[in-house]
Amino acid sequence: MEKIVLILDPGEKGIVGNMVVENTSDSTIELGVQGDGPILRDKLMIKAEQATSPALKIYYMVMNMYLDPAGFESNYRPFLDLSRELVSEVPSTGMIMADIGEALIGGDYRDAFEKCFELMEYEALLEQAAMEKKRGKKADNDNSDGNGAGKGG
Repeated sequence: MEKIVLILDPGEKGIVGNMVVENTSDSTIELGVQGDGPILRDKLMIKAEQATSPALKIYYMVMNMYLDPAGFESNYRPFLDLSRELVSEVPSTGMIMADIGEALIGGDYRDAFEKCFELMEYEALLEQAAMEKKRGKKADNDNSDGNGAGKGG
């Protein structure tokens, strides 16, 4: 069984199993945790209204399955529907989504949860590329005077 280190900043809370732990000291602490069950920093938890992008929605669903594996049945169908929608719109997410789905089916909720970070990083890269492409088109339009004559005419 692998040991997981939970790092909590001063005043920060976290979840270990079905308990909430809080760092009441003035310094950062590290807790070595072994066993089954969720281990999660407060900083990594989001609420439904914070899940504003496809990757964050997946993250939110998987986080809930990780925190409450008994709720797998009620959470898996919406996860599957959103996964299909995401992969149909952005096929390049297929491998990451397959990895997340396989981990969930295998009951490795922690692994599925950790793979969600890859999905969020990939989503951020796609958004950055789209913004750069948009800026490039705007710059091309700004360099034109609108009548097709261009410079030197």
